[in-house]
Amino acid sequence: MCASGASVVRACSPAVRRLGARQTERAAALRVREMEPVDIQNAAAVAAAAFEVELVDREAQRRWVERLGHPLATDPGGAFIAEHDGRIIGVAEAIRRERLWCLSLLAVRPGVQSAGTGRALLEQTMAYAAGTDARLIVSSNDHRALRLYAQAGFSLLPTFEAVGSLDRRALPRPDRGVAERGSGDLEALESISRDIRGAPHTPELELAMRSGARLLRLGDRGFALAQPGMGVWLLVARDEQAAVALLWSTLDLTGDTERIGVRWITSGQDWAIDVVVRAGLRLSASGALCLSGRPGPLRPFIPSGAFA
Repeated sequence: MCASGASVVRACSPAVRRLGARQTERAAALRVREMEPVDIQNAAAVAAAAFEVELVDREAQRRWVERLGHPLATDPGGAFIAEHDGRIIGVAEAIRRERLWCLSLLAVRPGVQSAGTGRALLEQTMAYAAGTDARLIVSSNDHRALRLYAQAGFSLLPTFEAVGSLDRRALPRPDRGVAERGSGDLEALESISRDIRGAPHTPELELAMRSGARLLRLGDRGFALAQPGMGVWLLVARDEQAAVALLWSTLDLTGDTERIGVRWITSGQDWAIDVVVRAGLRLSASGALCLSGRPGPLRPFIPSGAFA
């Protein structure tokens, strides 16, 4: 594996040597280097295109720039871009939180995928995992990404997503212990995240709340973040009863929209499946939570797609 910084992938990646003649020629011109602030605009455009998101207005562009800018600010040593002939074609970002490494983003420009770029970027971000003993990746349903993570030694836990309009007739009576809280509570929530996923979420919670997410807390038993008009950003709890109360309250707080989303529910978390089905959301299999080492029990837990 190459060291951090700029590198010519052909010289360091066994995967490249297995490419065909045309792909090897492309790989010879592939350069992976550390991301710099000046790269964020172009890198954000590549990432959005990879996820089939159109940056149709300034607000959409701002969200993607903020999305990439956060890991670059907190973990500059884990952020990389891939260039071909001087043009950004891929981006990857990883974060370290105490003993936990998380892949925050891996994206390759459409049209140049399956040519070794994703593997080269993953290798660089995994070098940033030094000093950690647990790793997490929240993966999309892309078959190339799932294959790559499996080949890298991660165990894949299949996940479900639930989307649609909330049937408000199904809402139970609110749990009186669930209360909306502010940023002053974040330090007190660190032990919950540490117990369930292996490390605190604090910097990411601050980011989400600056972007409009609302924090719900149920004492020392758990917490959740709701994105109004969108869905559940994160849920972490110490017991299923608390998780159920938090999920219902989060769905209620999300508001009336046709596209509520609860994503990356790992198999075996029947408490969450029961809630989303009763809420009238459409359930389908999608993606995986990929893990290596022993991050934590990861239940009750609905991860953040961007930060696990």
